[in-house]
Amino acid sequence: MKRFLSLLLCLVITLSSFFCIPSGAAYDDSMAELKLHSDCLLLMSADNGEIIFEKNIRKQTAPASLTKIVTALVVIENVKNLSSLATVSEECIRELDGTGSSMGNLKAGEQITVYDLLCYLLILSANDAATVLANFVTGTNRQAFIDKMNELVTRLGCTNSHFVNPHGLDHEDQYTTAEDMAKIIKYAMSFKAFAEITGSLTHTVPETNLRDARRLTSTCHLLNKNYEDYYCKYVKGAKTGTTKNAGHCLVTYASKDGYNYIAIALKSIMKDFDNDGYDENGAFLDCKEMLEWAFDNIELVAICDPDKIAGEVKINYAKSTDYVSLVPAETVYSLVPVGTNKGSVLVEPVPESVPESVDAPVKKGDFICKGRVLYAGQVLREIDLVASTDVKRNFFALIGSKAKALVTNPIFIIISIIIIAAVIILLFIRRKKRRSHAVLGRDYKVLSYNDFIHKR
Repeated sequence: MKRFLSLLLCLVITLSSFFCIPSGAAYDDSMAELKLHSDCLLLMSADNGEIIFEKNIRKQTAPASLTKIVTALVVIENVKNLSSLATVSEECIRELDGTGSSMGNLKAGEQITVYDLLCYLLILSANDAATVLANFVTGTNRQAFIDKMNELVTRLGCTNSHFVNPHGLDHEDQYTTAEDMAKIIKYAMSFKAFAEITGSLTHTVPETNLRDARRLTSTCHLLNKNYEDYYCKYVKGAKTGTTKNAGHCLVTYASKDGYNYIAIALKSIMKDFDNDGYDENGAFLDCKEMLEWAFDNIELVAICDPDKIAGEVKINYAKSTDYVSLVPAETVYSLVPVGTNKGSVLVEPVPESVPESVDAPVKKGDFICKGRVLYAGQVLREIDLVASTDVKRNFFALIGSKAKALVTNPIFIIISIIIIAAVIILLFIRRKKRRSHAVLGRDYKVLSYNDFIHKR
């Protein structure tokens, strides 16, 4: 039985792969035209989860300082008052000696609020802020903090991410994917403090017990108008990352006119892409290109609705019809090129899911099969197709069909032949017994007691 169940599970998994939708396939040509530079790319709607562009989104790669997004989330979830004071320890600074880390130059014994440490962490990308925050949450038990990081990403459904430190320095057991980072940043932007900090170009840290007030400037140039090649006014949150193994990385969240997008570029390079004599950051360029293209070229529209018939299926035992029409289960919205009308979109049943027929009665809205929405020959989305109307059962048609099915059933025929043969044999045996009794009655005289008396 266990072997059978294992084989069945494998079959289900194999068959389900045929119904996977190639997200963003309708925009493959547009993505190629943008000539993007990063090894891993993702452009996704933060509103409905639709993927517009994708490239190697499940490829594991070093996360660099994108790790600090997870660190910040653990802190925000575990510290109720972000105005709480944390004290910088000597150990938190010394553990980064010799790493070439990006530092905030925090001083041992300095007292600073958790909020300001988050600004160091997310705006300046300071590794010493990461170690101080980790110790503030779990004390010197660093593994307890790392466990919280991994528990959090697992809770968010990130199946290809793992963390071993809070700052993002390269480690063979620390990795993520563009797909997972999209889940992480979407969750992170739901926190006011995170969105506020990562959307700020600068932040002024007030005077502390050991240092004067100082100004932090974001490492993300998409927030900075002084960098014309990179600046994107729609970006509402961003985090950079750079290490030898990770290359140049960027996660962004952008909004315009009610549309929200997540753009991610991982494992990119610095190169003089425009031949101006200066190297450009490929991750910065890619995120800006993807976001501006999306805002200029696609819009959310109703691509199909329950009034549009997508097909029909034969129906058995119905009173007045031989077929039931199929319509989308609900109005479906999707991101499509600007100016697309409903006539450009095709809704059709998925052939492999369509039954040969269904039996009446059927109620309006009953699921019949899967459907798919096509634009320019590419699948935009998979949907449910349902019955468009109620169809009542014809009782006499049902009885007649069941009777016909019964009398034409091979088993029924065999049983009937056996019964008929048995009846014939029984009749033959009974007739033979009657004849035997008749013969006995003619050839022999049955003597009674009186016959014996008479003879004597």
